[in-house]
Amino acid sequence: MKKILLVVFILLSLVLVACDSSGSATVDIENVNLTSDILEADLRIKVEYESNEELMELVTSAVNLTYAHYKEDFGTEVFTLYFTVYAKDATEALGVISYKVNDSKTNPGLTYIGDNLN
Repeated sequence: MKKILLVVFILLSLVLVACDSSGSATVDIENVNLTSDILEADLRIKVEYESNEELMELVTSAVNLTYAHYKEDFGTEVFTLYFTVYAKDATEALGVISYKVNDSKTNPGLTYIGDNLN
């Protein structure tokens, strides 16, 4: 049941980002640095959001797009992903959100670790 809810949340997040009426991206993925087992990147939110839930939807969509883009590079190896999140026009970060890729053989793919977003 937990996996089904996670998949529904991810799909909903992608749909919401895809429905952006402005025709432009709602989050810029910048400064991507991929090393042997770590991916670091900045996520710059380009739209106003009204709640933490909206922020998490935007961030989750950008993380999933990044994962999809680098999926072949990850292969079956374990990677840790760190995303520093910035609000629209802000110079100070909201915090960092982190994920693991291929954390276990029985559950390959993207796994949320934690965040310290304000």
